[in-house]
Amino acid sequence: MSQNSRILRGSARAATGLVVVGVCAASVFALSTVELPSVERTPIALTADTEQNTDRALVCAGAFAELGADPEQPGAAVPTGTPGVRAAGEAAEKRALSRPAGGDGAPTVFAVPSSVPFAAAQVQRVETESLSGVTASACAVPLNEQWLIGGGTTVGVSTTLSLGNPGSVPATVAITVFDEDGQVDSVRTAGVLVAPGAEQTISLNGYAPDRERLAVRVESTGAPVTASLGVGQTTGIQPFAVSSVDRQVEAGTDLVIPGVANASSDDHGPSDSAEREGDDTPVLVRAMAPGGEAGTARAFALDANGKRTELGEIALAGRAVGELQVGEWPTKASAVVVESDVPVIAGALGSSTTSGGHDNEWFVPAPEAPADAPFAAPVVDNGALVVTNTGAADAELEIASASGKGKTRSVTVEAGASAVVRAPSDALITSSAPVHAAVRYLKGADIAGYPILPAEGRDGELTVYPR
Repeated sequence: MSQNSRILRGSARAATGLVVVGVCAASVFALSTVELPSVERTPIALTADTEQNTDRALVCAGAFAELGADPEQPGAAVPTGTPGVRAAGEAAEKRALSRPAGGDGAPTVFAVPSSVPFAAAQVQRVETESLSGVTASACAVPLNEQWLIGGGTTVGVSTTLSLGNPGSVPATVAITVFDEDGQVDSVRTAGVLVAPGAEQTISLNGYAPDRERLAVRVESTGAPVTASLGVGQTTGIQPFAVSSVDRQVEAGTDLVIPGVANASSDDHGPSDSAEREGDDTPVLVRAMAPGGEAGTARAFALDANGKRTELGEIALAGRAVGELQVGEWPTKASAVVVESDVPVIAGALGSSTTSGGHDNEWFVPAPEAPADAPFAAPVVDNGALVVTNTGAADAELEIASASGKGKTRSVTVEAGASAVVRAPSDALITSSAPVHAAVRYLKGADIAGYPILPAEGRDGELTVYPR
């Protein structure tokens, strides 16, 4: 091929390439400016029931653990006695957790379908050489984080922490302790390994000795756990009181603590100055801001007629556990409301005193039971249901038996009131307005109580878009 032919052929190819490039560019421009016909198809949506064939576990703490009951193991907490367990609703399964210390009164675990209203609680008479009184607590769902406030470790006061793991894998639990001055030195906090299907009880007197006030943060990894405190108190060598402390899920600015009482066989009539004498054993209200913010918590008492009595204020700062001593508890009041300008956890210590003895109990905030949603409320023997309505509208309650036996009762709890309400032992309650509820045990010199824990609301549905 001649030189001229090669040049002509190369020029032709180059020209052809330029034409192709130009056509492509023009096509792209046209596609970007001209609206082409399109096909739209709505994606297929499938709805799955996430609660189908799923259970939730509720753990009851089991027998009260007495610190120092075994002289050979003064630092060990030994279970003593057997609690009675009361359930409202039907459980799919019931089993027990093991305890390293053994003994009777093992923790109970209920497996319950997620869609079924169910709740359980336990009560126990504690009677040993060193302790005397009654304790009661709600059976709770395991969590990865929870808070407790109450008790102490001063002379004559012992506080234990019980951790239950109903799961199938070990739980590693980090414990952080706070006192009246703030967080206890981190050297004293530690991790506790809780075996699957077991409960572990430890002494907080060893973690934080000689503390007047305690709060505890419990965080677990590997498996969620339940947590509760057991508090025993003596005066000299004489038994004085036993109490339990239920957990709180999170801090809040408006907390409702139903069931608080301060009963005494002494009527505390007028003194020589014509003024009513103060209570022999004052109600205590404690609060702590977990975030460490400075602020103020204000405490009020509510009675069945809607009367609201201001009790006082608690200064909050630096994760210190603050305390309010109530000089005179309003006679007919049955609840404490804590209002704070920063989120707090809180608890109230109620007492019962007769010529035959004394006992006390740490009452804790009860979560809100939403309107028009049935919730179960177990009422132990000698217990009374206390319903607190902090809303602006009256709450109309429909109270039935979870077993279906007996008649349904209608009760009205006025707006801003806290009332003792008659209910069966396995109550199923529906309220027209949000309320908070607890059960109070009050008999002679014995007092105990626990919050009613409605099942947490769950959507129950998951929408899936297959490709």
